[in-house]
Amino acid sequence: QPVLQRWMAETPMAHATLLMGKGLFDEQQPGFVGTYSAGASSDDVRQAIEEADTTICVGTRFVDTLTAGFTQQLALERTIEVQPQASRVGGTWFSGLSMEQAVTTLRELCLELSIAPPPAKPATVQPHIERGPLTQENFWHTVQHALAPGDLILADQGTAAFGAASLSLPGGAELIVQPLWGSIGYSLPAAFGAQTAAPERRVILITGDGAAQLTIQEIGSMLRDGQTPVILVLNNDGYTVERAIHGEKQRYNDIASWNWTQIPRAFSLADQAECWRVTQAIQLEEVFARLARPQRLSLIEVVLPKADLPALLRQVTQALESRNSG
Repeated sequence: QPVLQRWMAETPMAHATLLMGKGLFDEQQPGFVGTYSAGASSDDVRQAIEEADTTICVGTRFVDTLTAGFTQQLALERTIEVQPQASRVGGTWFSGLSMEQAVTTLRELCLELSIAPPPAKPATVQPHIERGPLTQENFWHTVQHALAPGDLILADQGTAAFGAASLSLPGGAELIVQPLWGSIGYSLPAAFGAQTAAPERRVILITGDGAAQLTIQEIGSMLRDGQTPVILVLNNDGYTVERAIHGEKQRYNDIASWNWTQIPRAFSLADQAECWRVTQAIQLEEVFARLARPQRLSLIEVVLPKADLPALLRQVTQALESRNSG
């Protein structure tokens, strides 16, 4: 990672991450173009990656959820692929070559070459975001404005992870997601581990209500250790991501209704948590304003429409539904 980061900081190359690698690069530096999601990418990201003379893929895993159902358009003869113990140039593999060796060699070659800077990012016109009842759109808009440099953000698989893909991370902020295996519920215990590893950083966990029900007991471990994560539970009444792919009205996508703001109290005899239930964008803004430096575990139940999806997830689920239906 340090070699990759240094390479992109010193070379005027267009670069992007898959969702699984988001947060690796400084997203505020000029060459960073965004999150590559194959056919679901924005036009400027897709063109920068797929229309390059040569595309270098480092540690990539083009799985269905990261590529909108394997819609990447990367010609074999125009790609260099670097994996942990082997690298490919065009159709030829070279084994016994570590990733660090390969990346270091490519970096040195690039420094010797004359590389055109990436095209300027198109000017973005900020759309007017309604601040009334919470929707996926104004929720992520509010989260974006609440992020601070150095934050450690975890997003569970589903609406949380695909919404987080649209965030522009401040300097030093990192994102932890788990789209490779799609293990829902992973992020809550992962947040416990992240806060254990980095007690000085603000940990922000964004998880769906269905995912949280699988591993909610780890809040007890957080409270036992006096941790202060900010936990946002997206209450959209069940497995919204699964409804979008298949079974919109099937009972297997329903979950039990919980009183989320009472959960921390059930897991600790001491009063160590603050809890809120928000239904309006302005309420969420006000809560975030209080949590710039959280002193206790903070749980926010975010009430969202049942069938609302982040824009990227809508594109991905449509592709997956089409692929699964044959």
